[in-house]
Amino acid sequence: MVDVKDKKKRMEDYLEAIYNIQKSERRVARTTDLARVLEVRPSSVTEMLLKLSDMGYVEYTPYRGVILTKKGEEVAVRIRRYHKIFEAFFYSFLGVDRSEAHRLSCEIEHHVSEDVALKICTLIANECNLCDVCEFKVFKLSYAEPGTYRVIVSPVSLRDIGIEPGVVLKVTGQLKIEVNGNVLSISEKYASLILLERVE
Repeated sequence: MVDVKDKKKRMEDYLEAIYNIQKSERRVARTTDLARVLEVRPSSVTEMLLKLSDMGYVEYTPYRGVILTKKGEEVAVRIRRYHKIFEAFFYSFLGVDRSEAHRLSCEIEHHVSEDVALKICTLIANECNLCDVCEFKVFKLSYAEPGTYRVIVSPVSLRDIGIEPGVVLKVTGQLKIEVNGNVLSISEKYASLILLERVE
């Protein structure tokens, strides 16, 4: 019996492959294209395309090819975006080998929520160049100027002193903050692990 998550992954792999062919080659995707890219039999491709067509993700005409519907393109764009985010995280942020970063991203892209993807985006905002204009303006506490900030990322071990994602705090000086009425001095080690966004 095929696992539901595995079915979802296979469907999304097809949608992403169709999207890539449409965008890179400016044409409809053919059964032979998908069989080659996904390393499956042409008969398996036909079977999946019929299912995706019934679900409204593609428009499929046997012997002519397949194109994504708006619904299918939305899924493909989301999965492609998640892949790029995680590949940048593994390769540029963690320094993982590029081929391994790609392999890991191919697996993870199917199993994350938008919330998780946005958190990773925030984490790598200063390290990547995926977007023309980054919507995330984040600062390490180490470099934050005095002002009011919201915590985006912080070590779990700091929750006991009131520092966790979502908390608003004031930076009052070099490595000095005020949170929940308490004035705290943060070590350089922890300050480099706390990411903040300025509160207007």
